[in-house]
Amino acid sequence: MENRKQSILRAVVHEFTTSAVPVGSQALQSRYFVNLSSATIRSELADLTDLGYLTQPHTSAGRVPTDSGYRYFVDFLMDLEPIPDRVKSFIHDELRAAPADVQGIVERVAMTLASVTQNASVASAPQGSLAGIKHLDLVSLEPKEVLLILLLEGNLLRQQVVNTSEAASQAQLTKLAARLNSALSGRSSDEARRHYEQAPLGLEKELLGRVIAVLDLYEKGSESLVVHDGVRNLLRHPEFAESSRLTQVLEVLEETRYLTVLLRQLIGDSDLQIVIGSENTSSQLQGCAVVLTTYGPSERLKGVLGVIGPTRMAYSQTVARLRAVARGASERMAELGV
Repeated sequence: MENRKQSILRAVVHEFTTSAVPVGSQALQSRYFVNLSSATIRSELADLTDLGYLTQPHTSAGRVPTDSGYRYFVDFLMDLEPIPDRVKSFIHDELRAAPADVQGIVERVAMTLASVTQNASVASAPQGSLAGIKHLDLVSLEPKEVLLILLLEGNLLRQQVVNTSEAASQAQLTKLAARLNSALSGRSSDEARRHYEQAPLGLEKELLGRVIAVLDLYEKGSESLVVHDGVRNLLRHPEFAESSRLTQVLEVLEETRYLTVLLRQLIGDSDLQIVIGSENTSSQLQGCAVVLTTYGPSERLKGVLGVIGPTRMAYSQTVARLRAVARGASERMAELGV
């Protein structure tokens, strides 16, 4: 695309994302192109319309970017907007105050992202998040029946009745619990698995097997944990003035299992993915833009973090702030060992 057409397309995208009003040649001339005549600008707008980058709602109206216009802008013209210091401070303070458990952090990350982008946000827990063991107790119910009480990092309590193959007194169970706490307290599920593999056949190995089963169940649940926030922000956009448009987005957000799969499909192997309007595979999101990135405490443990809003999105600002939240969340999770 010629430089002048690029400049005009960039100006139309900026004006329309700011005002939500179709952009005319006079507005472009007075604000951006004082050295160009209105006739020249109109000619360029007509060419951009013929190329499919702009559309005209009706004959006397200005121009509006199409999905292709936004795509060209994102791929070739977008410069990330600097993040104001107050926004950087807000992100930092919010994430520092996040609870030290997976669900608490994911919820805080989603809330922070919705606040700084003024759109809806989605966040999935890093896949493969490892459960940390804080403390365990073993309580005798019957000679061959034990209550396993497992406290995980983040003060998550899991309890399970275990039928054992051999009888054990409370004194034996108390001694075994003390030994296991000494070996496993503050350690991850990987350490519990190593301990299980090395344990001799008997009561200890049997109970450790149940501990690992509880941890596996927790970790699989973490993988399907997806939260969203900021739906109220969508109400501020004229695109969602009709309740049916908002309902479509809500249907996607509320279907956690479907949303988990959708986020993974959209992000693929990318660190950043921007899906605009008709590019969305979900029909309910075809009037929306979805901007996604990954985050997590390590390269092995990654979740998906994203913004959902109208295609008339401030992409330069949104991408910059999304990356800042993802970076801050990753650092906080690594620091907490979540």
